[in-house]
Amino acid sequence: MSLLHARASSGPDELAFSDEHVRALDPIHFDRFLPVVWRANTAGDVSTLLALIREIAPSMADVERMSVPETLATMRDLGILLGSIKRNGTEPLSEFSELEAVLRLIAQRSGLIPRDTIHHYIRWNPMGRRERMYTGLPMERLLMAAVRISLPRLSDAVDLCAVLDSAEPGDLTFALATNELAALVGSMEDSIDTVLANVTPEFFAKTMRPFFEEIRVGDEVYLGPAAAHVPLSIVDLLVWACDRGGDEYLEFADDSVVYGLQHWKPLHGKWRRTKSLVTRVTDELQRCSAEEALPLAMYASAEALCRTVRSLMVFRGKHLTIAKKAYATDVGLYELGSGGGSVAMLEAITNSTRAISTLLRRSVTTHLKDVS
Repeated sequence: MSLLHARASSGPDELAFSDEHVRALDPIHFDRFLPVVWRANTAGDVSTLLALIREIAPSMADVERMSVPETLATMRDLGILLGSIKRNGTEPLSEFSELEAVLRLIAQRSGLIPRDTIHHYIRWNPMGRRERMYTGLPMERLLMAAVRISLPRLSDAVDLCAVLDSAEPGDLTFALATNELAALVGSMEDSIDTVLANVTPEFFAKTMRPFFEEIRVGDEVYLGPAAAHVPLSIVDLLVWACDRGGDEYLEFADDSVVYGLQHWKPLHGKWRRTKSLVTRVTDELQRCSAEEALPLAMYASAEALCRTVRSLMVFRGKHLTIAKKAYATDVGLYELGSGGGSVAMLEAITNSTRAISTLLRRSVTTHLKDVS
């Protein structure tokens, strides 16, 4: 059994229901309206979308009677309409102000923001004929499939980082957990390769990106279910960014955690004030004598961390290539990504990750000649 799956439940998302349970639910009877949504979005028919959300939105009393899984499924389905209405040029709650109280009550019941997130759009979204999409187009389904590869694995990676945070570099626990982390983070390469092979930058920039626009809920604005809100920044934070990331990326990470699961928020707060795994491992390597072979557990820990950072670097490089094309002035409609970050910030993160990968590898190589 892996270290990750041997752990006890760590947060309120790990309650007595499964993701499959949420996917199976249709509390506001949205299944039959999917073709209506796709036709309305193709035609830019905002009046039909507004009429539909008024028809199916639950009352406050309905929400009070819902289970937590039902609130998640309800927000998932309302979110498709919220994003569609905004994409077609209308602020949803300016036309349907009564919905604000409903969204806030769902948020209170579920512990999430008063809008849909990437977890609603991907994690709790059924597949097949019931899959909730904005367009119904094959490229949207393939884009979702790419995120579906990485989201559950990165969620596991956050929990694994909690194990690593309490372990010492060179301990067997640290070595085993870092090996698991390297495998989980490696899924990001599979995810981005799926996008590169199947989704054009033009499709994302011109067709999908407008559905992820922010909406206003009272005095606050909330971004749509952006893939940028997978918990990669939380993993980055402990692995390298808490003491080696630039101010812009750290601010982005602070903003992004709002869109995550509730039990990640205290981890994010703690890891903003700690030493990164890269710093802990390089410090320990410096304490080891270059004249003596590294202890095997320390060597295994350092090698696995090298693989983890390298996977992050490869993913960032491929993501940067896509982002530059999608947000080029002759293609894109926006200056910022769907998660609120800029291409310049992504380039800086890519460069930082590459430099850290090189640093870490050099630190390990110093001792390689003495390792048998």
